[in-house]
Amino acid sequence: MMRRAAVLAVLVAAGGCNPPLRIGVVIPETGEAAVYGASVKSGVKLAFDEAQARRTAPQGLEVLYRDSGSDPTRATSATEALFESGAVLIIGGVTSAEAKVMIPVADRARRVLLSPSASAPNLSGRSPFFFRVYPSDELEGVKAADFLAVTRSVRTVLVLQEDNDYTRGLLPVFVGEFTSRGGRITGSIRLDESSWHAQVREAVDRHAPDGVYVCGYGEAILAGVRLLRSLGYRGTICTTSAFSAASLLARAASLAEGVFFPLAGVDVTSQREPVRSFVRDYLATYNLMPDIYAAHGYDAALAALAALKGPAKPTGREVARRLHALSGLAGVTGAIAFDPRAWSPPSTATAASWACSSRATSRPAIAGRSSAICGRCSTRCSCSPCMPRCSRG
Repeated sequence: MMRRAAVLAVLVAAGGCNPPLRIGVVIPETGEAAVYGASVKSGVKLAFDEAQARRTAPQGLEVLYRDSGSDPTRATSATEALFESGAVLIIGGVTSAEAKVMIPVADRARRVLLSPSASAPNLSGRSPFFFRVYPSDELEGVKAADFLAVTRSVRTVLVLQEDNDYTRGLLPVFVGEFTSRGGRITGSIRLDESSWHAQVREAVDRHAPDGVYVCGYGEAILAGVRLLRSLGYRGTICTTSAFSAASLLARAASLAEGVFFPLAGVDVTSQREPVRSFVRDYLATYNLMPDIYAAHGYDAALAALAALKGPAKPTGREVARRLHALSGLAGVTGAIAFDPRAWSPPSTATAASWACSSRATSRPAIAGRSSAICGRCSTRCSCSPCMPRCSRG
């Protein structure tokens, strides 16, 4: 009798043990995209740590971090392993190249992949299990063309570009929109060609373009801007939101003076919640101001936490349904609500914000810290030569 009671006690105890509720996070902590992965991870980790500390996280939550090494193949392997270990959702696909190969894995597993920063337009609609919180390049390409053609009155543009999934999605949108507004592309130079320095010198001398659009990730942008500065180029230099990582801007220092780039992120001076608490806690944790990648990482984690609330471990389809059902979830980059393409579009104000370096700091426009928005022309800049240029009064 006593033996039977002991066996029953063991069975009851075993039945009362809840299995872990696993979330995977696959990000580039090493390699060429590490500058973005580090920021994304800092935001993701802050959100999960806060939820655990406040006891608002789902019961049994376990977060597993994996380094993709900026390699899509490694990202694929990590995604497969995490789903096989029971992860119900993965935050990952920091770059469009990584997201592209991770999506089929999520689709086969019928579990959600939530990207904090992949932006290629052709990622939309690939799987009912793929979601993203970062603005699509469809929006950024249009805004970049509008900014150059309308706000800056640029008529001719030289394009400096990388060749990757990111630029293949963004550049056609920019070129199509810019030319539809009467602009002309004087040439396009690949930044991975051995003779690109000489090609840029010749193109600048021969065509004297009003503007240069540098389309790529951080290291390519730095290289392109560095060469333009050495040539004494004085036209408008515009680049992508990939330039807005805080560590890149700190490294660029004076090179970034007057370089324009979109801010698809957060106004760190805002007093609204949860922005105010996010900035305060991020600064206290990391002794840094957050950039847009940290902010989107934080919002991706908030969306994941909201989708996993409930009495039982949800299936992948249930997680996807809950994400689609989100309405009015307050994120630091704005309200989080996914449209039919499983993309959470930014507010109009966020989408129209632009930044350029201030002469007063070597950390130009880090998360908007040293800049001001012109509400009429959507230019964000605090350096004295730029502020009087608003053509709209």
